[in-house]
Amino acid sequence: MILHYQHVLAQQNQPYEITIDIQDSTQVTKELFDPINIDQLISKAHTKNLSNTSQWWALLHYKKNLFGIKSLVDDPKFFLASDGKFNPKSELEATIRYLYSYNEKENPINRFMARYEWLKKELQTTSPYEKYCTKYQEIISFKDTIKVNLVFPTGYINSPASMFGHTLLTVQSQYNPGLLSSAINYAANTNETFGPLFAFRGIFGFYKGYFSIMPYYMKVQEYGDLESRDIWEYTLNLNQDEVRFMLFHIWELDNVYSDYYFFDENCSFNLLYLMEVTRPDSHLADNFFFWVIPIDTMRKVINAEFVERTAFRPSRTTTINHMVSQLNTDQINVVKSIANQNNDSLTNLINSSFTEKQKIQILDCASEFIQYRYSNKEYTQKEYQDLFINVLKIRSSFTQTLTYTIPNPPRPETGHYSSHVRLQAGIFDEKPYTEVVYRPSYHDLCDDPSGFISGSQIIFGETAIRYYYDNQNLLLQRLELINIESLSPINPLIKPLSWKVITGFDRMPLENNNQTLVYQLNTGSGYTIEIFKWLQIYGMIEFSGLLNNNFKHNIEAGPGLSAGIVLQPFQHIRIRSYIVDTYYLYGDAFNFITIKAIFQYNFNQRFSTRFEVSSWYNEQWDNQLSGALIFYFW
Repeated sequence: MILHYQHVLAQQNQPYEITIDIQDSTQVTKELFDPINIDQLISKAHTKNLSNTSQWWALLHYKKNLFGIKSLVDDPKFFLASDGKFNPKSELEATIRYLYSYNEKENPINRFMARYEWLKKELQTTSPYEKYCTKYQEIISFKDTIKVNLVFPTGYINSPASMFGHTLLTVQSQYNPGLLSSAINYAANTNETFGPLFAFRGIFGFYKGYFSIMPYYMKVQEYGDLESRDIWEYTLNLNQDEVRFMLFHIWELDNVYSDYYFFDENCSFNLLYLMEVTRPDSHLADNFFFWVIPIDTMRKVINAEFVERTAFRPSRTTTINHMVSQLNTDQINVVKSIANQNNDSLTNLINSSFTEKQKIQILDCASEFIQYRYSNKEYTQKEYQDLFINVLKIRSSFTQTLTYTIPNPPRPETGHYSSHVRLQAGIFDEKPYTEVVYRPSYHDLCDDPSGFISGSQIIFGETAIRYYYDNQNLLLQRLELINIESLSPINPLIKPLSWKVITGFDRMPLENNNQTLVYQLNTGSGYTIEIFKWLQIYGMIEFSGLLNNNFKHNIEAGPGLSAGIVLQPFQHIRIRSYIVDTYYLYGDAFNFITIKAIFQYNFNQRFSTRFEVSSWYNEQWDNQLSGALIFYFW
C-alpha cells in the first residue's frame, strides 16, 4: 500500500524523504471559513455540470453499465456521500462540503489532493486548508523535473500468472534516476501459493487490489533476473502539472482497495486511471469489455499519444544468450568449468592461450551465469560470494572494457492484435465444410512472433463452429479452454524445458470416419534445439487423457511421443509441422497418430492467411485440407 512506504522525492538542492500521513493536524481556525459560501460553491459546480465531466468521472473511476453508473473503486472510505459509489453528483456535493468546511480532526486536502486541485481551479476558490497541508505544499513546490515511465515486463511462459506480461509506472527525477526511481504497482493483496485457488479467487474477484510503491530496482530484480523477463520502458510525455496531478491521485488511492479481477479489473487496467486523470478526454479506461490484456492497454496509451520514447532492458537470460552467441566451444567449456566451481579453472584461464579479449568474454559471461544460477538457488550464499568475488577480482586485472550491444527485439505493441476471427473452408474425408473460429486471446506458433515471447503459444477459449454441406450439419468442432506451448531453445549454458498443456473439447476421428466430441487433457515436456535463427526442432514425451461416455470406463489415457519443427524462412512466412503418436493403454487400448502441417502468411497486425493439412490414424487414415483468412482485433 502506497503510504506504508517511504517515497523519495528531491528538492532543488538535495533529496529528502517524506512519508505521507493523512492524520496531520490541520492547524486552521474556524474563522477562516466564514467568507466561504458552501451552497454558492455547490450551485456553481452544478451550473458548470462538473459532476458529468470526464475529469470528475476519471477521479472517481466511474463507469456506465447496464444498470447505471458505478465506480470501480470498492472501498467505502474512498467516498464521502453514502451513495457516492453510484452517484457522481452526490459525491461532488459531499466533496465540496468536505474540502471547504471546517474540520477540527483532519486536513481534508491530505486525503483528496487531486479532487481539491481540480475543484480549486473550476470553482476559483482556495480552501484555507491548502496553506497548512504540508504534503500538498511539498509536491506543489517541487521544482526538479519528474519523468514518468510506463513499464512493460514481457511475459514469462514458465510462469502462467505472468504469461500476458504486466505493467507498472515509475517516477524518477535527477536525484532518483533509472533503477533508483520508485515503482508504482497495482496488484492483488494475497499470500496464496496454491495455484488453482489463486486462479479461482483472481478470476471471480475474491482478492482486494491495492496500489503500492517500492524501489524500481527491486522490480527489475524480480522481473529481469528471477523470472527472466525482458523489460520495456515507455517514457510518458506528461508535463510537470500533469505529473503532479497524477501524484495527487496516487496519494488519494493510498490504502484504498478495488476488487481485483484477473481478466478485466487487473494490474494494467487500474494503472490506466493514473494516466487518464491527467488527460481525462483520453478515456483510456473505456472500451474494454470482458478482458483486459496488458499489451492492449499499452496500445491504448500509445495511440492516445502519451509516449515520447522507449527503452529496452534485457533480462539476464537474454544477456547470457547474447554473450554465448559470441563465444566458441572452448570458451563456453571454460565458463561451465568456472560456474561449476572446478578447482583451478580460473588459474588455468589466466595461463591459457586465449587472447585478452577472449578471456574477458569468458569472465563477463561467467559472472552473468553465476548470478543467474544463484537466483535459481543453485549456490549457497557463501558459495556464490566466494565464486563471484574471485571472478570479479580476475576481471578487474584486465583494463579493457567490452561493449555487449544486445539488439532490441520488436516492441510488444508492434505484434498482432490479441483476438482473432478465422474464416475457414476445407474438406474432411471428401466432405466439404466451412468453419468460423473465434479466439479471444492470444497467440499461436504460426502467428507473427514479432512482439511476443519467442517460441510461445498461449490460447484461451478458442471456439470453432463447423458446417458440413453434405448433411447440413452444424456442430461445435472445438472449444480449447487452454492451449499453452513453450518451445524454449536450449543453449550450452541454459537448458530450459519445453512443455505443453492443452485442455478442452475437440472432435477426433476415432471410429468409422465419425468425429467424436471428447474432452481432452494433453501434457508434455521435452527440449527444443535451435538449428538456425529461423529453424527450431523439438521433441516431447507426452501424456493424453480423453473423456467420453462411449469409451470403456468413460476414459482413455496413455503416453505418447511428439516431434516437430517451427521455421520462418522469410519475414512474413511461418511454417509448423509435427507428429504426435499416442498409445492409449487404459480403456479400449489403441494407437492414435496425428500429423499436421501449417503454412501461414502474416501480412500485418490485422490480417493473415493460413493453409493446413492434417491426417489422423486410428486403424485407418482420415485426412483434412483447409484454408483460412484470419482477422486480428481487440
